[in-house]
Amino acid sequence: MTVTSKPRTQEARSAAMRKRLIDAAIGALVDKGYAATTVVEVCERAGVTRGALFHHFDDLADLLGAALTALFTDMVDSSLAADTEEDLVSRAWRNVSRRDFKAVIEIWLAARNDPTLAGRLGPVIEKFRDVFDPASNPTLANRIGGNKEATAVYRLIVETMIGMALGRAVTPDSGEMGHEELVLGLLRELADKKLGETPTSS
Repeated sequence: MTVTSKPRTQEARSAAMRKRLIDAAIGALVDKGYAATTVVEVCERAGVTRGALFHHFDDLADLLGAALTALFTDMVDSSLAADTEEDLVSRAWRNVSRRDFKAVIEIWLAARNDPTLAGRLGPVIEKFRDVFDPASNPTLANRIGGNKEATAVYRLIVETMIGMALGRAVTPDSGEMGHEELVLGLLRELADKKLGETPTSS
């Protein structure tokens, strides 16, 4: 008996095309940087026409917003699905050390230097910034401890890892860099000593 697969619905085809374009945009950001991530570059990578891109996205900024949302959502989902025994430093570094995190850095820096782009992408950046901000995320605050010192240590850990990710991003053909495991070990020691305390009002 021959089994024929059902044709994809228009909604499924549209979702697949959006993902194709988002993946192409992320790939361009990682490989070439924001300045070279143009409509032409994305369309060539996705193997589609400009018309197809503009059918699904208003413009390049709209596509970049979708790409940033996809990246952040994947990082949040990855964190939620992680082994509960995994320490906070390892969980955070697994996300920040991803190759496609360079796309996040590229978009952040572009939005910082381009007021128009910042206006378009600001809501997306702020939405997900709140997820990783203890002041806006009670679950995170409870996990790390509610006092000022614990919050400061958490921010130090996150910002150190973002710095290491930036180091990878600006180093040609960089993979794992020699100092990373040493730094991560020190951050784990600091987290063990300072995080996970009982929340206080101090």
